[in-house]
Amino acid sequence: MTTPTVLRFRGALALSDFRLAKLVQELNKAQPAVRGVAAEFWHFVEADGAPGAQERAVLEKLLRYGTPPPATAPPGEAFLVVPRLGTISPWSSKATDIAHNCGLEIVRRIERGVLFFVSSKE
Repeated sequence: MTTPTVLRFRGALALSDFRLAKLVQELNKAQPAVRGVAAEFWHFVEADGAPGAQERAVLEKLLRYGTPPPATAPPGEAFLVVPRLGTISPWSSKATDIAHNCGLEIVRRIERGVLFFVSSKE
């Protein structure tokens, strides 16, 4: 029996500038010190062991979409938001099916979260 492995892949920007501006407005209602927010997707792949180089390359291609984030992390405190434990999101079901259709039988599940960076004057 193989030991499960969880791989992490940095993804695309998660929200448009318009949605980020609206989020800052909402956060300011609870905490006026908030100055900015950035958000990017992160992907978590549960696999049966470590993938080989070819399998990893296929995973990286599948999970590369949208506008890439900046090379360095934005300023601010990081908050990772993922689906509740024990649930499988519709995105996860579809992404896992696609991975299996691409021959990645090593993949048990792919899930996506959003990493928010919240900057404030405090």
